[in-house]
Amino acid sequence: MSPSDDLCSVLTEDHHELRQLLYELDHLTAPEPLWRSLVDLLIAEMIRHSIAEEAYLYPVARDRLPEGPRLLEPYMDEHETIEALGKRLESHDLPSAELTSLLAQLRRDVCAHMRSEEQKLFPPLAEHLGADELSALGRKAAEVKAKASVRQRSSDRPLLNTLIETGTGLVERVRTYVRGRAYPI
Repeated sequence: MSPSDDLCSVLTEDHHELRQLLYELDHLTAPEPLWRSLVDLLIAEMIRHSIAEEAYLYPVARDRLPEGPRLLEPYMDEHETIEALGKRLESHDLPSAELTSLLAQLRRDVCAHMRSEEQKLFPPLAEHLGADELSALGRKAAEVKAKASVRQRSSDRPLLNTLIETGTGLVERVRTYVRGRAYPI
């Protein structure tokens, strides 16, 4: 695995992809069908990314960084806030103005969260962990992300269709799928 595939690089690449989805949404008008599809994709990709962080980034940062638990508190709170916004965006009957407002708030929160991780969490993690350990964690995070990558399956869409058509909230369905408890492909 190359150095660019270490945990911080894998998660930073996710951040770039999330920024790209937000950029794409900026150029569409709610609630046109493509907009709704991109919102659902954004939610699924955010949850997939959050699970990788919660499974691999946060535990190692908590255990290995000075004041790790204190350092991670705001990130965990931000995940809860972002997930709550995603749940609100799942609704298909919100007025256009509310959808636009929620998406703007989500964009601000997500971008601030990603910027903070890249500037304040990834550098000390790289200092306190060896390259081999960061690469091993990067491989594990990439495996979790690949398991539920909605974009990679967009051409045949079985995962996205399964996740969207089951009747429960998209956030819960993606979390359940990535954790391996349901929705087999």
